[in-house]
Amino acid sequence: MRKKFLLLILVYLICLFSTTACKRISTKNETKKELVLASFTVLADIIENIAKNDDFVVRSITKPGIEVHGYKPTPSDLINASEAFVFVDNGFGFEIWSEKFVSNLQVKKITIADDLGPIFISEDTYKGKPNPHAWISPKRGILYVDIIVESLSELRPSKRELFEKNGETYKNELSKIDQDFSLFINNLEKDKRYLVSCEGAFSYLANDYGLNEVYLWPVNAESQITPKRMARTISLVKEKNVPAVFCESTVSNESQMVVVNETGTKFGGNLYVDSLSVDSGPANSYLEMLKHNLEIIKRGLE
Repeated sequence: MRKKFLLLILVYLICLFSTTACKRISTKNETKKELVLASFTVLADIIENIAKNDDFVVRSITKPGIEVHGYKPTPSDLINASEAFVFVDNGFGFEIWSEKFVSNLQVKKITIADDLGPIFISEDTYKGKPNPHAWISPKRGILYVDIIVESLSELRPSKRELFEKNGETYKNELSKIDQDFSLFINNLEKDKRYLVSCEGAFSYLANDYGLNEVYLWPVNAESQITPKRMARTISLVKEKNVPAVFCESTVSNESQMVVVNETGTKFGGNLYVDSLSVDSGPANSYLEMLKHNLEIIKRGLE
């Protein structure tokens, strides 16, 4: 029994510290699914819809409701990463912890930003750096699917047909959301096309659908609000008679309520950006997140 116990400990340690030995663990009755690890919940949900198959399981490092920019990985996160055959992150500086996290792991890495054209932040200490929040636009979400399908197919060529089939089905759902929001914007008066939020996370959505983006801070990793930007936002909301302003689910809307109180506009609601909601929430999948966000924006701007 002592020898058997020591053997089990040895196997566990090998699985813990080896990045290749335990990618698949077989028993008499079951073969373990291959693990695809994503940096955050939105990305994990997109991947899960593409890799829907008995051979794969998809997990997210961060949990629903967690702010991703400054997340600090835990020891259990490292264990999960050692069991994965691929780690997928967004890039564009979104996961500032990602490079260090995988630096000592022999795991394949897919970074969406490597194949996605950026929109650059235009001011403050982040001037000239890419805005990471491309998935907020349904149009860019379709590009995410294409990138993930191709990247996973290169790693598992035998599953290309599966990935492509699932990807096309998923893109059809994204296209419906895209068409619905495009129709709304096309029928919206031009002087109402202002999207005022806490974080500058909607640059891709604004760019793709013809909205003017206004925000209180560039990214949540550095959410201090300068008096200059607060004054500028209040002035613009008054001047343009913006009907509603918004904030994000992972940060306090206290600052945005200052804008509401100073201008008399209404608070349109909280949008989901960096994280999905819990299962019982309104944004428990990427598709539901987009639908929720765009419905909140539509009600506010109407």
